[in-house]
Amino acid sequence: MKVFWYLIGFFTIILILINNPKFTSLGGFSSKSSSLNVTRSTQKNLQIIIIINICLFLGSTILYVLSSTIY
Repeated sequence: MKVFWYLIGFFTIILILINNPKFTSLGGFSSKSSSLNVTRSTQKNLQIIIIINICLFLGSTILYVLSSTIY
């Protein structure tokens, strides 16, 4: 359960860093910025995935706390 919680947290952080609004492309971390251009629909889909990951993270946190207090 804890490994799943760590993976969701790590994946959410990576997605948030990729979705930096200052960059016009997903390749903002590398020198080739023209390789992965982001359209509005791609950015919206990425934001939806981030919201789902945050909800999963919060839900798994609640489940982890509840399961640790029971056992």
